[in-house]
Amino acid sequence: MKDYTKEKPLRHLIARHWDELEIKERLETFVQELSNGGTITPFFVGDSSSIDQAREFFKHFETRRITFRYTAFQLFYKVAADDDYNDLRGQLLFKFQVDNSEHTVLLMMARLRDAENVEWKIADVLWYDEGIDCAPQSLDQLEAPKKNEEICLLKTDIGEIGLRLFPEQAPFAVKNWIELAKQGFYDDTPFARVIKEFVIQGGALDGSGEEAVSSYDGYFEDEVDRGLYHFNGACALGNHGPHTNGNQFFIVQNTKVDADILPQLSLPENVKEMYLSLGGLPELDGRYTVFGQVFRGLDVVAAIADQPTNSEDAPLQAPVKIRSIQFIIS
Repeated sequence: MKDYTKEKPLRHLIARHWDELEIKERLETFVQELSNGGTITPFFVGDSSSIDQAREFFKHFETRRITFRYTAFQLFYKVAADDDYNDLRGQLLFKFQVDNSEHTVLLMMARLRDAENVEWKIADVLWYDEGIDCAPQSLDQLEAPKKNEEICLLKTDIGEIGLRLFPEQAPFAVKNWIELAKQGFYDDTPFARVIKEFVIQGGALDGSGEEAVSSYDGYFEDEVDRGLYHFNGACALGNHGPHTNGNQFFIVQNTKVDADILPQLSLPENVKEMYLSLGGLPELDGRYTVFGQVFRGLDVVAAIADQPTNSEDAPLQAPVKIRSIQFIIS
């Protein structure tokens, strides 16, 4: 029995656009057959030492509601073969959704010739996860303030930014923000780092103080993966790595999302749709603590981000400053 993982690459290649299309169509057909309970034997090589294990893996998903999500070659190379129709191999990242769970698999693929044509076939399952919950999420983050909700008003040199805060999902971050703001920590401080179509950032990163200053006497823990996302206008804590939250914060200012990156991320479909509609930075999800959302004043955020900057993203002219932060009941 052949072990395709032991073949020696003769030359590493870059998968062409039509190679990606070819494998995508192949895996889409595979998913359709798997979902419909059809025969999947033709999609596997017949002489792999790991083929029984690979078939057994996919049999767990037979006849269930399966949706193709994404494929991309991680490695693409040539090996020694009897002819040029049988010499391409690849390690393929393959994402598919089963009900509300998204699964990611790394497949060993071989492009082989049979009696009729040349097709990509599965030679092995190299790695897989246990599935990630991608059920539709509530998007309360984007709703208008509710009656009697405490809202936050940032008064800047060029206008007012209204923020909703989310103490249930990010209690440490919201408490820290409110206490520092009420102490006047942010008064007369600048948005010292601004990047158009990315973020505007404030806090002590301008060197005016210690970034670890917080209401917890130093850095405090992250509160990520709580159903809050980096949509355009999201307010989150800046950090230097896990659990280094202090007084740094940023507001997302990105009106367009690259649609090509969304299939690579394990996000609910309604969240992906909202990213495409509103903009944002989905690549930051899971790494930073979102604790607020702009509900009024996105034009002010955009104007701050539009300032000319130097090579370190600092405004060339006098930066826009926060003059005060107030809290009112809606």
